[in-house]
Formats: sequence, C-alpha cells, structure tokens
Amino acid sequence: MNSTRVASTGWLVARRVGWFALSMLVASIVVFALLNLLPGDVAGVILGPNASQQSIDALREQLGLNQNIVPRYVEWLGAMLTGDLGSSALTGAPVNPVVADKFGVTLALVLLGMLAAVLIALPLGILAALRRGRADGVLISGFSQLGMAIPAFVVGIALSVVVGAKLHWLPANGYVPISRSFGQWLSHLILPALTLGLVQSAVLVRYVRSAFIDVISQDYYRTARAIGWRRWPAIVRHGLRNASLQIVTVLGLQLSTLFVGAIVVESVFVLPGLGSYLVQMVGNRDLPVVQSIVMILVALVLVINLLVDLSYTLIDPRLRAGEDEVDD
Repeated sequence: MNSTRVASTGWLVARRVGWFALSMLVASIVVFALLNLLPGDVAGVILGPNASQQSIDALREQLGLNQNIVPRYVEWLGAMLTGDLGSSALTGAPVNPVVADKFGVTLALVLLGMLAAVLIALPLGILAALRRGRADGVLISGFSQLGMAIPAFVVGIALSVVVGAKLHWLPANGYVPISRSFGQWLSHLILPALTLGLVQSAVLVRYVRSAFIDVISQDYYRTARAIGWRRWPAIVRHGLRNASLQIVTVLGLQLSTLFVGAIVVESVFVLPGLGSYLVQMVGNRDLPVVQSIVMILVALVLVINLLVDLSYTLIDPRLRAGEDEVDD
C-alpha cells in the first residue's frame, strides 16, 4: 500500500514537472517572438540616427539580426538552458554578472515584502474573522478594501516623503550593498519592502479572513473550544493547518505579483534591482538583455506556481487520495 502511494505521488510530481517544462517552452517562444517582432531596429539605436544604412546592415550581421527568427530562437534557447544569458547588444558585456547582482536586490526586496505582508495580514485577517460583524472587524475589512484600490507607487511615494524626507526615520531612497553594511542595507530596504507588504497585505487579509471564518464554523474547532481550549490557542493549533491550503495558494499568487510590483517600487526608491534595470534596457532597446530578464521573471512565476501546486499534496493528504482514486 505504501509503495503504491509513493508511486502515485511520484507520478503526480512528474506530471506537474512535465506541465512546468511545457509551459516554460511555450513561454520562451512567446517572449522571443513578441520581442523580436517589435518595430524598430537595435542596430539603428546603437549607431544613432546619423548612421549610414551600410553601417547598420554590417552591425545587424554582426549581431545576427539578419538571420531567420527560428535559428536565432534555437540558439538563444540553447544558451539559456546552459545558463548563458548572452551579451548586451549595446556594450557587448556579458549579461550574467549584471543580472545576478541586480537579481539579488530584487529577491531581497520581494522576500522582505512578502514577510511584511504575512506579518500584517495574518493577525489582522484572523482578528477580522473572529470579530466579524463588530466594529473592529468591519474596520479591518474596510481598510483592506481601501488598500486594494491604492497603487503601490502612491504608497511608496507617501512613505518616502513622510517617513524618509519629513521624519528622517529611514532613508527615503538609494541602496547600500549588504557586503558594505548589513544595517545600512536593511534600513534602505525597509520602506520599499513595507510598500510591497502593505499593498499585498490588503489582498491577503480578505483571504485569511475568509479561510478562518470557514475554520471557526467547523466541528473540530467548536469541539476544541468546548473541551476548554482558549480561542487563540485553538486557532493556532487547529486553524492554521486547516486554513493553510487557501493561504498558501494566495501566497503563491502574491509572490508572483510581488516580482512585478517590485519594478514600480524599485523606480520609486531608486533601487538598482532587476525591475529598474529592465525598464532601462527597454528604453535602450537592448533586446538580448530584455529577453533574458523577461524570461527570468516568467520562469520565477512558473516555478512559484509549481512549488505551490506540489505543496498541496504535503498540506492536504486528501488530495493524494483523490489522485489515487482518479488514477484507479
């Protein structure tokens, strides 16, 4: 029986990974095709408006832009699979070290932003569920709805002006590498991470509230309360695990959107992350760099979705049983 269950779980994981690989392939085709079919000429941008057509044609040949799109895609995909992100069309410098350095900034910002969102949304969402229909519960729900309507750049500008420029509690913008000073690095990331956290927590509060309303209406929670458990211990012991499936789903979706939201936040707080670098390279029409960064962001979203999908079977064994019944 155990061997059958292990084999079924292995097949489930293999199938999910297979769909992930197929999604990555389709995404790579779409990204490459769309970016290479955009109007404009990279060679013309590099050489400037006064360049002769002969110079432009020579540079296009040097960059391989005069080749058919299919062999160019195959060559690019092969390089991506080996971890080679190519070189900048403008400078000829390798993309890998630049992207790795800037990705570290974005990753730190996103993880701190998600941590802030969870620390804000989890207690507020649980409180809103326990106090639904009362003034404080209604107030939390109302603020979450209001927060969903406020763009991230508005929150970022407000925090930068009030907390940074007016009160001088934290740096309003800029960045210090962690290798130079951990304290300065963290202080420069607090406001950007809080911006992401506040925006995302507004969405997350509603899902946490809904999940815990379902939990406190179940028999196991009422039984725990009836035998003497206090409210918060009963919520922590019986509620978190049973509500975690919905919460993990939303966290996975939120983590994906955080990478997109980081582009705006990095611009507001002048952070040298992947998002601001992408905006700069789009303006320069540096297609090799843009392709690589967009594909990295797409891969991150797909990997997060895969991990969330696989985590379901760890959180809720009933899903594995459901897979077994379907296979039978």
